[in-house]
Amino acid sequence: MKKTLFSVFVVLVPFLLHSQAVTDSSRVLKEVVLKGKPYQEVIPVQSLSGVLLENLATHNVADALRYFAGTQIKDYGGVGGLKTVDVRNMGTHHVGVFYDGIQLGNAQNGVTDLGKYSLDDMESLTMYNGQKSEIFQSAKDFASASAIYLRTKRPSFSGNKKTNLLVRYKTMSINYHDPSFRWEQKLSDKVSMSVSSEYIKSNGQYKFRYKRKNQDGSTAYDTTATRWNSDIEAFRFESGLFGKLNKGAWDAKVYYYDSERGAPGAIVENKFRDGFRQFDKNFFSQASLVKDVSEKYKFQLKGKFAYDYTHYIARDTTNVLGETVTEGAQSDDSYYQQEAYFSAVNMYSILPTWDVSLSTDFQYNKLNATRRGIQTQFSFPRALYRFSFSCHFVSI
Repeated sequence: MKKTLFSVFVVLVPFLLHSQAVTDSSRVLKEVVLKGKPYQEVIPVQSLSGVLLENLATHNVADALRYFAGTQIKDYGGVGGLKTVDVRNMGTHHVGVFYDGIQLGNAQNGVTDLGKYSLDDMESLTMYNGQKSEIFQSAKDFASASAIYLRTKRPSFSGNKKTNLLVRYKTMSINYHDPSFRWEQKLSDKVSMSVSSEYIKSNGQYKFRYKRKNQDGSTAYDTTATRWNSDIEAFRFESGLFGKLNKGAWDAKVYYYDSERGAPGAIVENKFRDGFRQFDKNFFSQASLVKDVSEKYKFQLKGKFAYDYTHYIARDTTNVLGETVTEGAQSDDSYYQQEAYFSAVNMYSILPTWDVSLSTDFQYNKLNATRRGIQTQFSFPRALYRFSFSCHFVSI
């Protein structure tokens, strides 16, 4: 009897509860309207950022770019060798490298050495096989066949924290040592700063087998040699200020790099110590401002000043009876470069699906050099103007 009553209760209870529900009224939810312009990259973009970028077993930007399809990294020897990139075999001179939105320049040869830039402070790496699919950018962005954007980390604070400090130390074979630190400080609700520094030192020496055979197949010599003149000693310092405005933002940055590097030369006539030496001092300061004046109009201002010094030494020397004899072509050159850059971008929305922009760039370059103590004046463009007018139509 108890089992029967329990079974009837279990079957009838859901119907009793259902009958208590109100079925003669309905609820009206408030309307939610989402406004935004559809945005889609016309040209496929490749990007590395966040944890994925931090987990790469790489130390500089050039090594990380090897993971992008269509890129070719040229390494000119050793840990401290020059490292350049080209996209789709278009050549290094056709690739624009932008550091926090402003292009890295080189009035000497137009080539950017990516081995100078560490991944410790990078937030993202982005590569476009063409131009970005947006028109709110400087005229220099439009002038590159391919573009690589290096974006450094912005200070981020969780909760009530006002200070972030990160200390690193990397080491590996070939006597490689790499201590670095990054300090972030919150100055106010709208202003923060960051300071980072890094020191790299390595002798670059490693063993390799050197073997040569005669025409008849016999072994002329077989030995284990040491790779020389592949060392590096570099120091990097970087500091930035970041601020927020009402419907806008600004930032300012200072960057300094100092290095002495060697690259091994070819082994000819059993000469194992040939190669070149390069000394670099690079400094630049830059700032940018982005402001939404109204719902239809916004503008962007950017400015930069850079000073670069390069000392290049390449000598073909031979040791004869304990004396160093110099022979062949010699190079002992110093290059001094200055650059000033200013950019203004204006964008106006005529219709919700129709935007127009006007970009104006001004650039001043100067390049002087000394060759074996002789002052040499180079031909250079004292001023270079760029104008770009773009119209963007979005179909919904």
